Amino acid sequence: FDWGARWVFTQILRAHMRQPVGSQQTSIQAKTGRGREAFVPPLIPVDQPLPLDEVEVASLLEYGGPFSSYFEQYEYRPQQVEMLRAITRALSGSHHLLVEAGTGTGKSFAYLVPAALWALQNNTRVVISTNTINLQDQLIKKDIPDLRTALGLDLRTAILKGRTNYLCPRRLEAMRQRGPDNVDEMRVLAKILVWTQGSDSGDRGEINLNGPAERDIWMRLSAEDEGCKADTCPVRAEGGCPFYRARQVAQNAHLLIVNHALLLSDIASGSRVLPEYSYLIIDEGHHMEAATTDALSFRATQGDMFRLLRGLGGPTSGVLGYLLTLLEDLLKPAQFAAYHQAVHRSADLLFRLEHCFREFFHAVDEFMAEQREGRPVSSYGQQERILSSTRTLPVWTHVELTWEDAHDTIHLLLNLLNDLYKSGGEIAQDIQDDEFEEALNSLGDSYRRLMETDHSLHILVTDPNKDYVYWTEIQPGNNHMTLNMAPLHVGSLMQQYLWHEKSAVILTSATLATQDGFDYLRSRLGADQAEELQLGSPFDYETAAQLYLVNDIPEPSDLNGHQRAVEQVLICLSKATGGRLLALFTSYAQLRRTSNAISPALSEAGIIVYEQGEGASPNTLLETFREADKAVLLGTRSFWEGVDIPGEALSVLVLVKLPFDVPTEPIIAARAETYDDPFNEYSLPEAILRFRQGFGRLIRTQSDRGVVAILDRRILTKRYGRAFLESLPPCTVQVGSMRDLPMSAAHWLNM
Repeated sequence: FDWGARWVFTQILRAHMRQPVGSQQTSIQAKTGRGREAFVPPLIPVDQPLPLDEVEVASLLEYGGPFSSYFEQYEYRPQQVEMLRAITRALSGSHHLLVEAGTGTGKSFAYLVPAALWALQNNTRVVISTNTINLQDQLIKKDIPDLRTALGLDLRTAILKGRTNYLCPRRLEAMRQRGPDNVDEMRVLAKILVWTQGSDSGDRGEINLNGPAERDIWMRLSAEDEGCKADTCPVRAEGGCPFYRARQVAQNAHLLIVNHALLLSDIASGSRVLPEYSYLIIDEGHHMEAATTDALSFRATQGDMFRLLRGLGGPTSGVLGYLLTLLEDLLKPAQFAAYHQAVHRSADLLFRLEHCFREFFHAVDEFMAEQREGRPVSSYGQQERILSSTRTLPVWTHVELTWEDAHDTIHLLLNLLNDLYKSGGEIAQDIQDDEFEEALNSLGDSYRRLMETDHSLHILVTDPNKDYVYWTEIQPGNNHMTLNMAPLHVGSLMQQYLWHEKSAVILTSATLATQDGFDYLRSRLGADQAEELQLGSPFDYETAAQLYLVNDIPEPSDLNGHQRAVEQVLICLSKATGGRLLALFTSYAQLRRTSNAISPALSEAGIIVYEQGEGASPNTLLETFREADKAVLLGTRSFWEGVDIPGEALSVLVLVKLPFDVPTEPIIAARAETYDDPFNEYSLPEAILRFRQGFGRLIRTQSDRGVVAILDRRILTKRYGRAFLESLPPCTVQVGSMRDLPMSAAHWLNM
């Protein structure tokens, strides 16, 4: 409001903002100042590891053993004990192992028990890598505490994430001191200050950040600076840095829980991320190739470039403006004038570079338009691989020319920023000012990000590597342009840094095998020397699951006919079973069409239709579906796995199509080209693994009962259909018409 005392209160607020956060648990330094705690010394492994007694370890899971005494309604599972024995042998004998353990095996305890005993007996560390946060939470919050209590173990465990997942208190304080530059920084700062009132973890997983702008600001506040040292950071030295506190705990842990991304970051960095380890267990191992591909990929948009450049700013904004503001009070006039002039030259180059990037992305846009022959972008977006033949086109020559302009300007800017950073380092040694040092670190981070972006884009545009795939993409919906590169194969990397480097690597999942056993996985991950074990599920699928194969539905190639049939089946089936149905699609476009078509009819029957992608998070959507009285849930890609809804809430699973990858996807197409028989050697095994994951959503406990309906007649009419069917556990199979499906399902469910 415009009132007389406004100026006074504004000044008070500004002054208050520049004060350090008080000591009453309002700052993350205060809340995490644990430097006085006595940390346990890091683990020092014994010279000659002592093998575990396999019989003794297995006896822990026998009836009458500690597990049966600790857990109510304990069930002895032969498959679990067999897996535990195999992992015990692998750790004791230092060899690698692939284990497929069906749903209900209890694989987490099958590897946690021998891993814990091995680590304690030999004072060593076992790293356990997962793909999902849900499994990490299960291990840390439930399974490991139960294990520790049941066996009475003095077992130290820790979870470690990448540096950018942790808040840097020093950077947060620097932003508070200078004040936010824009509304996005103000919003993120407010979120963090509220968050740190109630949490001392500094873990970004606890805070909700929306959109690229907020995520970019978090990066500038995160502990990503690998050059940070205890002697230059009082927060770290006093134990108040969340990242280094987590790292210290990790150094002391017998079991260290990480995700696949961090595991692969450690590999890519030359083992500079994780504490030293020789024993590794990879759960959710079927994700390993995709996780490795993602970790080694590069992706850039025009928005990314502009945010990076604007973050650097100029004389009155961004990192450079902040440096100048601080130096004005710290330097003599002559020194300040020289630095000011260098910042002005940098700002001129930044302005020029922004223009170069506009021209470059416009040239890429023209290339994309020529490839689609002037037609509008389809609802599926557009992807174009950059092949050797692409690089001979005149339109791509224009892309290269515009990139050269940007590349040359980046080099001039990098040289100037490097000079600013070096001279700033000399100034920092003389003035010993924490706020200035933090601003200088921010400049160093921006320099590194710009250099890495330049390197990757230069390879993509003009200097390709035959072991990588390159493509441009226009995203459906928002028409944002992205430039992408990803590794063609990851097996050699896995061989070099895991299979050949570690004493024992155990890779496990509910789905590792295809129609040729483990051969496909071995070839993709370079696991030539690993032993293998395939265990079925303890569940009685013949009694629990009916597999209904529809024989009269149009094939997916008949787009309209198949779509109408899917809609009809879902309406009739949902009404017959009162909802309780999960339908899995292979494309979001078909999911949306189906949702629009079936929602009115099912709403009249009192059945709610939920769809993935409506805005709610996947976990929220699953929880809402689980608690609903009558509901249908439509899901795509990510819902083919990870959905765990035991009991009657999920009684019917519909697989709309066999889950083949889109053959024109750049990575899929490039990898397929490396096979003599791409369909049978690559596309089919990938689809079978995903099909098995989808099937596994239904029967989650010993008492579950349900129906799996396949609405893709190719499983009956094509030769490869048998490979899909043979990949499943023995079920009660029913082949029938669309019309008979609802009645058959209701009968199976005793409705």
